Amino acid sequence: DPKLKELLASIEAQDFPKTEMEVIVVTEGTSESAKAIGIRRAKGEVIGILASDNVLNDKQFISEVTRPLFELPWLTGSYPGNYSILGDLDLLGRYFARIGGNDPLSFYMGKNDRFINGKWPCNLKRRGDYTILYFQDGNTPSIGDNGFFIRKSVIDDSDLDNYFHIDNPYDEVLKGHDAYAVVRQRIVHNTGGNIFHFFLKRYRYGLQHAFNPNRRWHLVDFRKPKDIARLIWFVVCSLTIIQPLTLSVRGYAKLRDKAWFLHPVVSFLTSIVYGLLVCHITLLRPFQSSFAPMAARR
Repeated sequence: DPKLKELLASIEAQDFPKTEMEVIVVTEGTSESAKAIGIRRAKGEVIGILASDNVLNDKQFISEVTRPLFELPWLTGSYPGNYSILGDLDLLGRYFARIGGNDPLSFYMGKNDRFINGKWPCNLKRRGDYTILYFQDGNTPSIGDNGFFIRKSVIDDSDLDNYFHIDNPYDEVLKGHDAYAVVRQRIVHNTGGNIFHFFLKRYRYGLQHAFNPNRRWHLVDFRKPKDIARLIWFVVCSLTIIQPLTLSVRGYAKLRDKAWFLHPVVSFLTSIVYGLLVCHITLLRPFQSSFAPMAARR
């Protein structure tokens, strides 16, 4: 995988002492089970989780992102505050970097995994050149991947048999491990590509986890009126196009990148694709008992 080779090369270029670092590459199983295997085998005090389509384009990345964890022993985790548009990013990849996540629905739900215009849906406390976030149940973003560092003692305490990079840190938030540092660093997340393949992947992902009883974190929690209201707002905005187009114009005025103008298109297609996905899942629901064991094995 050329992307994996690029990631490993960027790790090798880091200024972090090599004698204090181990790199574990896991290629077996699904991406989630691979991460659980790596976590169990790791020996370090702090574990960094990277996807194969990540690149560290600053040689001080690991030093700066891990520094808060060594300075503040009560911190749970640490990660870079933004995605970078540097590197070989295509138009779709740059769009995702601009909105701070790879799903416009998470953007409208207020659960993005990176900063957007300096805003964040939880309590903030600035400390030097990084920010301390105290996550709250219901407003926890989709943390846990793409340059995410966490104490091994914390993540080991989560359910590694049912590991998912969003669920397990969320479990620890509920236990009180809710303090994270967001560092002024950027990470390349090369998740763009063909828009058709992207939505096909999202559709398959939705089907895969629709009947998984082990999922704990939810992008839309239908038990919470606030989540329902935000979902309705997203559907209205995406189908009428006016608000996404306005956001694109404002974004382009601040940062001249034509990738902003994908926002109305991707938002509209997200509503359509997810709408079809909901219909598909509804038709399968009578057979849910057949899918549950399969999802549990995943």
